[in-house]
Amino acid sequence: MRRVISLIAAAMVIFGEALWAQSPEGADIAFQTKVIDLGTLWQDDDKQVVRLQYTNTGDVPLVVTEVRTSCSCTTVRHDRGKVMPGERGVLNITMDPSKAPEGSFYRVLQVYSTAKSGVHHITLKAEIKK
Repeated sequence: MRRVISLIAAAMVIFGEALWAQSPEGADIAFQTKVIDLGTLWQDDDKQVVRLQYTNTGDVPLVVTEVRTSCSCTTVRHDRGKVMPGERGVLNITMDPSKAPEGSFYRVLQVYSTAKSGVHHITLKAEIKK
């Protein structure tokens, strides 16, 4: 009888630990900055390239699935693979001043990923002169 009680008690301890074990909460993303200020640019300037780093602050791998821009003057290349927890990835943002309108320039990049915090917005701004 003692043996049966010991086995039941051991099973309860093992089952209880399994219930209390923390499950992963998900991937999350933190950016180096959310606003990129390119300053004053002339329309005949060279393309501006910015490397924006981000970190997976979650506890499972993160994947950036898409980055949308709000104009044809800005393009983004991003890492397509998994970014492990605690590791960094990069968005390579290219802005072509020759395609941007004169005056105050504000564009929003929408970063879609597997992050539990949803879509993130990065603002790109500059003053464009002829």
